[in-house]
Amino acid sequence: MNSKIQIEADDFLKAYQVLADNYDSATLAIMGPSVVCLAFAVELYIKDLHFVLTSKPARGHNILNLFEALPLEIRQEIFSQNSINQNPFTTRGDIFSPKRFSETYTPYERFIDQIQTISKGFEKWRYSYESTTLRYDSSFALALIEAIRSVANTHRK
Repeated sequence: MNSKIQIEADDFLKAYQVLADNYDSATLAIMGPSVVCLAFAVELYIKDLHFVLTSKPARGHNILNLFEALPLEIRQEIFSQNSINQNPFTTRGDIFSPKRFSETYTPYERFIDQIQTISKGFEKWRYSYESTTLRYDSSFALALIEAIRSVANTHRK
């Protein structure tokens, strides 16, 4: 059974896909509405997973905080999904992170940095006219959604 949160997340993902189907990738990468729809879908899928696990939706809009509020074993389950561990951005991480040049920068830290990039940008992208060009890699966000949905469906009663 779908939760209302999952249905709304699906709707925002579909809105992103409509924009993606109607614009070339260069235009889409800098369009506020598309990146906001995709980031909001990420937020809602995480909230749906919270609901699946606790019967209560999580509160707030900070995507990284919502992710980190999940139980450790659930975060690890998401990280171990094929859509994540086979995603090149998990191994590359945030290209602007000073940790990128450290030998101890783990794939999980790179994964968290990617979520943080979406999380930080989500607030700014809603008001993109106030900022310079903003972007994140949509393929990572789509892979994250796929992983979260898979874990939620596994745990859904």
